[in-house]
Amino acid sequence: MKLEEIANVSIGILVHRESVENGKYKYKIFNLNNYEENKEYQTIETDKDFSDKMTQKGDLLFRLVAPNKIILVKEKEKDLLVPSQLCIIRPDENKINSRFLKWYLESQQGKAQIATEQIGSSIQKISIAALKKKEILQKDINKQEKIKDLIEVWENEKKVMQDIIETKEMIYENIIEQLVEEEK
Repeated sequence: MKLEEIANVSIGILVHRESVENGKYKYKIFNLNNYEENKEYQTIETDKDFSDKMTQKGDLLFRLVAPNKIILVKEKEKDLLVPSQLCIIRPDENKINSRFLKWYLESQQGKAQIATEQIGSSIQKISIAALKKKEILQKDINKQEKIKDLIEVWENEKKVMQDIIETKEMIYENIIEQLVEEEK
């Protein structure tokens, strides 16, 4: 089944073109750097209503330029205006689970499909039209739920492991510092 048959796929807005002083509408803009660094999002004012370009919980934000990146919109990322470097993939919940779709698009098979449609020699990107036509692995919605649950368990395990590594690094660093100080 094609992506456009199971999800609404649309491009974000050209922020610099739509920004005005003292606009009728005020929006916080999604920014990949702010997202990754957990920083506050910038705001713009505009005279246009872009409520259809705002993030909703369960949306996927797809970076069109390589390396492609996919963000699953959770509660804290909702109600942000999406810029044109990203497209919004809004899955039909009756047909496909957001986490399953994210997993599939990031899988080797999904990446290979996307790579075949990327254009450009130095900066590779995929068009919205090509993305909409991508074939998506179709699984029963109950099977998708099981896969989603497994993905969530694995993500939680990775987070716990990362926390353990960070804690151990601090412990060992403190021990080494104490041993160095003892020698002085």
